[in-house]
Amino acid sequence: MDKDFPTLNTAGLPLTEKIRNAGYALGFSEVRFCDAAPLTDAGKLLESWLGNRFHGTMEWMARTRRERRDPKSYYPEAKTIIVTAYNYYRENETIERPPTDGNISIYARGRDYHKVIRKKLKLLLKDIQQFLPAAQGRVCVDSFPLMEKPLAVKAGIGWIGKHTNLIIKQKGSYYFLGELLLTEELPPDPAMQTDHCGTCNRCQVACPTDALSTPYVLEAQKCISYLTIEHDGDIDPQLEKGMENWIFGCDICQAVCPWNRFSTHTEERDFDNRLPDHLFNLQQLAAMSETEFNDRFAGTPVRRSGYENFMRNISIARRNSASET
Repeated sequence: MDKDFPTLNTAGLPLTEKIRNAGYALGFSEVRFCDAAPLTDAGKLLESWLGNRFHGTMEWMARTRRERRDPKSYYPEAKTIIVTAYNYYRENETIERPPTDGNISIYARGRDYHKVIRKKLKLLLKDIQQFLPAAQGRVCVDSFPLMEKPLAVKAGIGWIGKHTNLIIKQKGSYYFLGELLLTEELPPDPAMQTDHCGTCNRCQVACPTDALSTPYVLEAQKCISYLTIEHDGDIDPQLEKGMENWIFGCDICQAVCPWNRFSTHTEERDFDNRLPDHLFNLQQLAAMSETEFNDRFAGTPVRRSGYENFMRNISIARRNSASET
């Protein structure tokens, strides 16, 4: 739990504040409310993005476009969406590794966040049912067909930066988002109306595969995170060079974002680094069997890439590292 938030205290508070405090007690840094109406503007941007094939081979995004535009298509009973943010930043973590190492995104070095956040949202629903016994809800974390970042903007948590990550003012972007679709109608929070990226384009300049050539638009088919996690099979040789030594995910655009100077260390022990240094060594990783891969990365998001794609990523990182020495 972040240090600057109170523990559960509901005496004399409005219902939304009772729920907010219950969320803070579970460790959420932000707990905000919005209605479940269709996301008209974000839906238009989604259609344009899909039309440009920026989603690469992630065809499931196109198949679930209706649910993404309209949360009620996914959960018709929803009247309110509670949008949450959970800090995962760890001080003294670095994205810089020696040439002999592969690199793994900071978020993927701890326990799989899907399980952690989902469990906490289920607990939040139980807390809400103490105040609203008839309330029902559906928990969503990342892999569900919702547009999380536009919902977070609508709920007033932050704005979507030029790197297309959600940025929370005075806090940064190292946050996992989660949603609780609720059957009860609750007063919404004011939406975020301002963008605080200004003229800064550090994320665009820093991206080695040019996936952010247009601000606020991610060409996912070029993104290192997409290439190392979602994409199956061979990778364009030009993109391979840009992948540098990343073998799962990428933190470059967040690492250069000035707003992340406000990042604070998470107190969630489930997000502590579970990966010892030898699990970054490319030579040792290249000799790993599928059983060893499953065992060594058990409980972390790294398992999502699958053994074949992970070994492909290691091969690319080894070639890139060899070309630098």
